Amino acid sequence: MVLENFERLESGLGKLLDEFEKVKAENGELREAVNLKDSEIGDLREKMDKLESEKTEVKEKVDVLLSRLDGMIQNA
Repeated sequence: MVLENFERLESGLGKLLDEFEKVKAENGELREAVNLKDSEIGDLREKMDKLESEKTEVKEKVDVLLSRLDGMIQNA
C-alpha cells in the first residue's frame, strides 16, 4: 500500500513536471512573439514619425507656394 502511494506520487509528479516544461517552453515562445511585436511597433512608430515630418514639410512648402501665388495674383 505504501509503495503504491509512492508510485502514484511519482507518476503525478512526473506529469506535473512534464506540464511545467511545456508551459515553460510556451512561455518562452510567447515572450519571443511579444519581443517581435514590440520591435515591429517601434519600427512603425519611427515610420509614422518620419511620415509626419514629411507631411509637415510638404504642408509648409505648399503654404509658401500658395502665398507666392497670392502675391503674384495681387500684383497682376
